Amino acid sequence: MKKNEGRRQKAEGSAGFTLLELMIALTILTMVIMIIGNGFRLGMNAWEKGENETLWTQRFRVLSGLLSQQIKSAYPYKMELDEEKVVVFEGKADSIMFVTELTGSSYGGFKWVRYSHKDKTLLFKEGLLPDKELTGKISGNEEIVDTDIEEIKFAFYSSEEGEWKDSWEYGKKLPGAVRVKISYFEPFLINIPMGLAKEEEMSAI
Repeated sequence: MKKNEGRRQKAEGSAGFTLLELMIALTILTMVIMIIGNGFRLGMNAWEKGENETLWTQRFRVLSGLLSQQIKSAYPYKMELDEEKVVVFEGKADSIMFVTELTGSSYGGFKWVRYSHKDKTLLFKEGLLPDKELTGKISGNEEIVDTDIEEIKFAFYSSEEGEWKDSWEYGKKLPGAVRVKISYFEPFLINIPMGLAKEEEMSAI
């Protein structure tokens, strides 16, 4: 009888958990939860980063398309500035100003366009030509094209000298190409057909 009771007590004892076993189980469960949580957090961060990359890529395509379309249509419009007849094109590391033909206009004509990058913002301004007060209207009252852009940098290719320049002053010709760097993306080139034209072709304009 006593022997049977001892066996029953032993079986009942083995059916439960000791405090040590419970602590080990809780520790393992905590570690599993932490691993799952870290994996979920890493997955969310990767997803958010991927979304940001996709958004920035789309913005880059829009900006590069806009700048390419307008800059490549630059026209060697000439006007007298400081008693000298020059081609209206001015470029700096953070801005570019040029002339294009009016589109969607029944009477034709030209307009000047200026893009500038300031305080992480791409700004835009334009006006009709001819304009005797052009130099006084270039800055101020600009429209915002896009914001939160770390860098937009321009460089200008001189076909005559065969080299890139950080700036381009009013002169006799357009640059042959413009190189544009937007944030961390690779720079892209925009050829200007009118800037690559030969001297005799330019004189006929």
